[in-house]
Amino acid sequence: MKLLSVIIPVYNVEKYIERCLDSLIVPQKQFEKLDIVVINDGTPDKSAEIAKQYEKKYPDTIRVIDQENRGHGGAWNHGTELATGKYLFYLDSDDWFDTAEFGRLIDYLESCDTDMVMINSKIYDATKDSYTDSNRHTELIADKIYNTDKFDWIATGHGHNMTYAHDTIYRTSMMQKYLPLYCEKVMYDDIALQAIPIAIAENFVYTDLNVYRYYIGRPGQSMDPKVKAGRAADHESKVIAQVLGWIKQHRDIVPKGGTREAYIDDCYQFMSTCNYYELAKHPYSVAKQQLEKWDKVMRQQFSDIPANRFVYWYRLTPSFVYIYGVKTCEIIKKGIRFLKRKITKK
Repeated sequence: MKLLSVIIPVYNVEKYIERCLDSLIVPQKQFEKLDIVVINDGTPDKSAEIAKQYEKKYPDTIRVIDQENRGHGGAWNHGTELATGKYLFYLDSDDWFDTAEFGRLIDYLESCDTDMVMINSKIYDATKDSYTDSNRHTELIADKIYNTDKFDWIATGHGHNMTYAHDTIYRTSMMQKYLPLYCEKVMYDDIALQAIPIAIAENFVYTDLNVYRYYIGRPGQSMDPKVKAGRAADHESKVIAQVLGWIKQHRDIVPKGGTREAYIDDCYQFMSTCNYYELAKHPYSVAKQQLEKWDKVMRQQFSDIPANRFVYWYRLTPSFVYIYGVKTCEIIKKGIRFLKRKITKK
């Protein structure tokens, strides 16, 4: 059995795939413990051809799997299903690892037996040519094993971002048991990682190794504002509905009375009802249509979720009042943040 599977979806990344794969080439003693699964998601460019050159050179470690296009989430589902390592780590093909830190991580995993291993990462902004630390785990103590039922997920100060793919390694058998985990043929499928790993993991450990390099500012990326403006509202709603459906189906696996249950209940409420607020931020015609669709989903599939102020406001006021009310709130919030920055500088 391999120690670590690295799952890499590939689609239209021929400019970046070599940097990604080169970053995984650690010394042989460590490299032979890896299971690198490259999922060719029906890419129309030469990305898969480049990856297959690496497969030919390293046949015992790298394998390229061809599939019809299922989107990023479909590649993650398929890669997770095929993983043979004790642990798995998701790596997007336009991102990369710090090779030296990755080698140290492999050595660290040899002595681990927790369901999750949390690490650090850096964000590289191509528009500024600069790195920043993600700073998601500042409150954690290195090498301490945490119980997921006792760790206060809500009070960490990081909202629902503790177990994102860039900062977390997952036990493979744990993830495979609950497939499919990700919504397919949509953006933002990784929202599932805000809830699902915490629901199913019994414990986790943190190490201060800084491995992942997350690349932002690339044209065509899902975080590109031009891309988000076109499809974000519909895709986010589909992903949230999938995650809520997963939680509803598997609520019984979460032990009663612990902080883990409180967190999953919070996710179930927060994701569903705050989507009313998030959808209203889009252009009026998009917001109106998507809010109507989302309210229908809530009434039909998730009527057990208590309505909060966003739901009441939407259902009690005309659409244009609610939507422009949210937009006004956002302008006020931005103004307050601007003034705070000015005051802080003084």
